[in-house]
Amino acid sequence: MGAPRIVVIGGGSTGSFITHDLAGRGFDVTLIERGNILGGTSGRFHGLLHSGARYAVDDVKTAREGIEDNLVISKIAKHAVEDTGGIFASLKGDDQSYADKFVSGCKAASIPVEELDVSKLLEDEPFLTREIKLAFKVPDKVINSFRFITSLLLTAKSEGARIKLNTEMVGFDSDGKTIKGVSVRNRETGASEKISSDLVINASGPWVNNILSGDLGMKKIDMILSAGTMAVVGRRFTESVVNRLRMPSDGDIIVPFFTESIIGTTSFIVEDADKVEIDEDDPKFLLEEGSKMIPAIKKCGVKRYYAGVRPLLSSGNDGNGREASRDFRIFDHASEGVNGIITIGGGKLSTSRLMAENIGDFVCQRTGVKERSKTDSIELLWPDIKKEKLDDLSRKTGINVSVLKELVAETSSKTYSDIYSPVNDIVYSRMLFD
Repeated sequence: MGAPRIVVIGGGSTGSFITHDLAGRGFDVTLIERGNILGGTSGRFHGLLHSGARYAVDDVKTAREGIEDNLVISKIAKHAVEDTGGIFASLKGDDQSYADKFVSGCKAASIPVEELDVSKLLEDEPFLTREIKLAFKVPDKVINSFRFITSLLLTAKSEGARIKLNTEMVGFDSDGKTIKGVSVRNRETGASEKISSDLVINASGPWVNNILSGDLGMKKIDMILSAGTMAVVGRRFTESVVNRLRMPSDGDIIVPFFTESIIGTTSFIVEDADKVEIDEDDPKFLLEEGSKMIPAIKKCGVKRYYAGVRPLLSSGNDGNGREASRDFRIFDHASEGVNGIITIGGGKLSTSRLMAENIGDFVCQRTGVKERSKTDSIELLWPDIKKEKLDDLSRKTGINVSVLKELVAETSSKTYSDIYSPVNDIVYSRMLFD
């Protein structure tokens, strides 16, 4: 009998990590992604690899998970992570008493936190406002999710996984209430295909309920689709990520990304993750709020802006999404009488490895496979042109050396919301993963 066949739906950070985790445990895994790399939420965020500090006051569990995966991802994906550090700054007029709650929360979540000398900080980061009264350092980092997710897929492919980009699921193949596989269609060629499975994992982020809709009677997951606008300024002003020292709110973070700065973020609810309309006042608001931390930002103006959708689990009292937990949960649809499918909802890119490990453990328990996750120790594959020849990686992945070189060049400055030709993207993804 062969290895259990797993179909993963969704090629963002969670689905890609699940594919890597399960392929590394010996499962027969096929990943289906309807778009290209970074086609969804993972390509539309501010680029922060959380330390967990942002959630330390009101969501200690998520904060603790954040620092755990921060340390692991920094180790296994050095090529995608810049260790900038993060600053939480309290400005004149802010509630200074919040600092005690912040420090206590960080310590409770095992997040390293250090109070900074403001005078020294302003020498090191001269573009910061002189209105800073208190400041703390935490291990926030910046992550290039294009490199990160591509390297996850390269590693999974070397472990035997099949990666199908530009491929959408059009239905389940079922025997009564038991799912036996999926029917898919290539969005480029129109070709249809059936993929047999022993288990389907729905990891499609804001689109999980789209997958669950149909005649099998699976219940929709109670989720909040919380969209957030981000504004890009065409200059990098700081070495570190800069956060306002207050409860998470709109326009309270600036992420240095390559040679630019990304100001985040707003929060508003949408009904459909494919239909997000950005309020024309959002970029102006973000620029105004960002300039309170870095005054020179206002003179630069907004170069471009974009929005992503957070797939948050609802607790029933979530407002515009700020109050909703960033926790994740596995849903076994067998409890609804539908076998052969599970869904993972919630979470963040910064906890995607932990999400994959949890769902991998769940799948092993379900299938009787006794293999532990190795994602905390496997260094993700990435072509390092400077240090080594690419022949070995080419053999492992079946990808031409010239394409691997192009991959490095392509991701050396690919920032969020950059617009690339769809034709080039399709050709590029085909060369990598067909």
